[in-house]
Amino acid sequence: MRTIARYGVRSIPGDEHEVIAAFRRGEAVDGPAIAEYEGRFAEYQGAAYTTATSYGRMAFYYILRALDLDPGSEIIFPALTFWVIPEIARRAGLKPVFVDVDPLTFNIDPEKIEARITERTRAIVPTHLYGQPCDMDAILRVAGKHNLIMIEDCAQAAGARYRGRLVGTFGTASLFSFQMLKGINTYGGGMAVTNDASLAARVRELAVSEPPQSTAELLKRFGTGFAARALVSPKGFTFWGFPMQGAASLFGHHDLSRFVWEKIRPLDTFPDSYNRRYSNAQAILGLRALRNLDDFNARSRAHALTLTRGLADCRSVLTPKVIPGAEHVYYQYCVYISDPERAGRRAIRRGVDFETTHVDVCSTMPLFKEFAAHCPGAEETARALQLPIYSRLRDSDVERVLRVVREVTDDLRPLDEEARESSSAIIARGQHA
Repeated sequence: MRTIARYGVRSIPGDEHEVIAAFRRGEAVDGPAIAEYEGRFAEYQGAAYTTATSYGRMAFYYILRALDLDPGSEIIFPALTFWVIPEIARRAGLKPVFVDVDPLTFNIDPEKIEARITERTRAIVPTHLYGQPCDMDAILRVAGKHNLIMIEDCAQAAGARYRGRLVGTFGTASLFSFQMLKGINTYGGGMAVTNDASLAARVRELAVSEPPQSTAELLKRFGTGFAARALVSPKGFTFWGFPMQGAASLFGHHDLSRFVWEKIRPLDTFPDSYNRRYSNAQAILGLRALRNLDDFNARSRAHALTLTRGLADCRSVLTPKVIPGAEHVYYQYCVYISDPERAGRRAIRRGVDFETTHVDVCSTMPLFKEFAAHCPGAEETARALQLPIYSRLRDSDVERVLRVVREVTDDLRPLDEEARESSSAIIARGQHA
């Protein structure tokens, strides 16, 4: 029996051997691969400067510190984003301001940005959510009109392009994440990218001032990462996730991920793991992953196209909307289903795991209650489901996901016809390809 987990970890055969060899050479903590990876990443992005960091969030923190914005300056975020990014801004002494998203693209709605700009607004953070680039033409017009600094959040979108141009190259700086589930997986880490020499120098100064990871910390990092990778494989998931979530579905639930994700809390004090340097062993994996990034992304896009075409006539499912000019890399394949809870419960009993909302509606979170905003588009996205189409899957796995989606939605009520027709028109123009 082969089950399909919601998550897939990108890896390359031989990764473990490369890590072990680095430990044996005494080059797990520090070594030449770090500078090489930074250089290769800069070359891939067409950027002048890159700095590897312990997390993508810390790349963002260093960028904010390096910009030296006045305390209390406002910084615009999409209402739908990972909670830790606006919390990092708050920790840096800035005020997060939330702007609603387009619920069909899941990205910030450019038409709603200007209304949230004040005399204290200094920066904007377009988040290329789930692997789809934002509408950068429209955002650049607003940012230019109001002289805003742009910091792109590319944590979920490594390799994505907008009108042929890589995300992360439009603003003053950008951040990338190399956490286990991301497009480039080095079992943690991140990268700050910029073409500004003085900004880059300050970011690097902050990053290298952190202590290195210890050998024990690295052993724990890779041991945990390799084990988690095995557990979400089709064989591994069969023996733990599938029986657990299948049993939970009998009691009206199918999603146990809330027990896994990082606890939401103020970051007035950073955990020790934040204040660390990126390691040489991680950079070795980064070099291997970067060489395969475009191939991985092409495979995810092909899987997404299989689902989009296969669900085009399914009246109870609305497939992803891709904006003109965007090259989506499908970190997640997000759909709306008329009864997502029922569909999810039915699917896990058939051995296919659907994910619920993968990020946070920050405008409604208690953590940001002093910055609360009415963002109905972001709140609407809480109904979305993410279907597994990650690059690790076989083509036959994706066909099975498609078959299960059709089975579990066959008797569900149709979605709004206007939205369905809009999605169908996009498919007909080939923008999902």
